[in-house]
Amino acid sequence: MFLFLFSIVKGIESYRRTHLLPFKELIQLAPVSSRQLFQTLLFSELIWLVFTSLSTYLIYFLFQYDIVQTHDLAFWLKHVNVMLTSIFLFIISNKIFGAYIYNIVVKKIGAIRVLFFASIALLFFFFGRVLILNIIFPFYHTFQQLFQSISSLAEDSFWITLSNKLISLYQHDLQQMHHALFSDGSVFLQFQALFNSPITLIVVILGSALVMRSPVRWIPTEKDQDQSSKHFRDLFYWYFQVLHKIQGLLFRQNVLIQKDIKLLKEKRWLLSKEFFNYMFMSYEAFFYIGVFTGLISIIDHQALQIQLLFTLNIMILANQSYEMRMLTPSIFALSAEKKNIWLYELSQISLLQFFLSKIQLFYCLFSIPALCLLFINLSIMNVYQLFHVQMLIQLVALGIGFFIFPLIQLYLFPFTTKFNFIHEHEIGTTNEELEIIDKGQAFARNFLVLPFMYYLILTSFLPILQQSSGLVNVLFAIYFVIVSVICWILCRKTIYKGIEYVEKNKIFSIGE
Repeated sequence: MFLFLFSIVKGIESYRRTHLLPFKELIQLAPVSSRQLFQTLLFSELIWLVFTSLSTYLIYFLFQYDIVQTHDLAFWLKHVNVMLTSIFLFIISNKIFGAYIYNIVVKKIGAIRVLFFASIALLFFFFGRVLILNIIFPFYHTFQQLFQSISSLAEDSFWITLSNKLISLYQHDLQQMHHALFSDGSVFLQFQALFNSPITLIVVILGSALVMRSPVRWIPTEKDQDQSSKHFRDLFYWYFQVLHKIQGLLFRQNVLIQKDIKLLKEKRWLLSKEFFNYMFMSYEAFFYIGVFTGLISIIDHQALQIQLLFTLNIMILANQSYEMRMLTPSIFALSAEKKNIWLYELSQISLLQFFLSKIQLFYCLFSIPALCLLFINLSIMNVYQLFHVQMLIQLVALGIGFFIFPLIQLYLFPFTTKFNFIHEHEIGTTNEELEIIDKGQAFARNFLVLPFMYYLILTSFLPILQQSSGLVNVLFAIYFVIVSVICWILCRKTIYKGIEYVEKNKIFSIGE
């Protein structure tokens, strides 16, 4: 089952390299058909998957070889079927996801997409609440009843008693799960039996051949004039109308931001897939909301509830800024301005000013998710009656977080600048770039986010800390402001050094 999920995920991840061509204008000149070109790209991805994930497949086969007593023809037939099925799932998941992206790019973003996003967001929200209320809290409550002191953790009797209570707590659910999976005639066992049949081998091979021979549609990356007409004014169009208004309010008459918003609007193929996650909030954020509202609902201490909401705000802002940077790295990178930098140098606009406009663009994009989070805060405050003066610390989290989290996502971008790329699609996606940027933003987040999470975990095991939650909330806000100011200063200094690095080492390689 793991191999099948692994193949599906890898097939989905590779859609860009099979459905987006770096030299699309040369398709008409290619001596082969689009289908043959797609097959070549897909086979190269499949070969790359096999070589880079060889250890995963070896571990699977060695494990299966070790636990089975007889290694007859049926054993080898079963695992050949498993291997070929994983290849088939890689191919079909790549094909289906590529077709899905094509359809959401060329079609309007309307009510159906809104309902789909809302449904998935609600699923993540309820999953977070169920995880807390039905799984984690019963475990924690049982642990808390038995926990007397730190020294009790070293006693065998404590862990034996805890194990027995947890088994009795979850025994019914585990028995039901075991019965559903392994009872005679269960779907799971019938599914496993399919791989013992030679018919499966034939079906998988024929299925792979049919999928490979099906028509392919390249995802359009150029600006489509039809999508700019009055007949194609969907949510994507109105989103950018709102962005222009926000840009006018925050950074009036900044032509650099206006230029980047226009470029981003032309990247419909890039934004359509995660449009609501980018514009509104990610599914992960709704999971966090479910988890933290679940915690708030089982806690009676109001100061601790406010503390939970403060941590929730910081986690969502940090995660949302990360998701937005990961989705559109090229729009924030100097690398994508390969053709424009010399023009801006001639117009007396410094490279520093040029990059700072990228950060300001991020603030424009980030303003809508921040406003949505403010609305969610007001809703939580109303539902759980959190009418207390300490709720003002949420404004500290939202206000300071709005400015600091986009900055820590972008401050290392100048150091990843390169002008010798094949296509803009690869900017910000190579392992070298991701390693530098991810480590840099993770280092800052370790001081801005993790201390609050660690304190909440510590509070759950040391109830005495709950009595000082009111004072801690004030200290939380002060700490967050101080660390944010330090990060702001360090990030700005790093940006200046990064711009100097680009001017000295990279800018002259544009013509190479």
